[in-house]
Amino acid sequence: MKVIGLTGGVGSGKSLVAQKMEEELGAVLLIADELGRAAMEPGTDSFERIVRRFGEELVLPDGTLDRNRLAGIIFQDAAARRAVNEIIHPVVKAYMAQEISRRKNEEGLLVLETAILFESGCDALCDEIWYVRVPASLRQKRLQESRGYSPEKSQAIMAGQLEEQEFLRRCDKVLENDSTPQALSGKIRSLLA
Repeated sequence: MKVIGLTGGVGSGKSLVAQKMEEELGAVLLIADELGRAAMEPGTDSFERIVRRFGEELVLPDGTLDRNRLAGIIFQDAAARRAVNEIIHPVVKAYMAQEISRRKNEEGLLVLETAILFESGCDALCDEIWYVRVPASLRQKRLQESRGYSPEKSQAIMAGQLEEQEFLRRCDKVLENDSTPQALSGKIRSLLA
């Protein structure tokens, strides 16, 4: 099974690309954000470590983590972000490595989608790395429309991610995602050809 790492900045459309690869090409998906959420479920070691680090006030009445509150903390505090990443990233990477190993003799594509592919070390798990590229202004517009982010929040998140030149330097292929979903399908197939 060929493993494609799919990365890019927030608002670039990585999830849409992954979804299209699953629906149109039968790719198996490993989505880091989903795995990260699962790693923070009550009863997990990661959940306990986060609560010890940030306090019981992060636990909602239903026993789950207040993810919005945690997100507010880590987007404003680099040390807090590093602490959460040190807890979550190894768990997610270990799961991905195990799943890739389990499927290595199968046919087809496995898409590993994460904005922090290089920062988490997951690039080492990939046969090929694709950068989903979109101009910053369009990414910001998408974040405002789809997630309701303020321009300040969008800029803060984008500022905490790798620079475009770093993505271009480290990725094998560039997938321009600045037009329609229909055009995107053709671009994906071209990169695979």
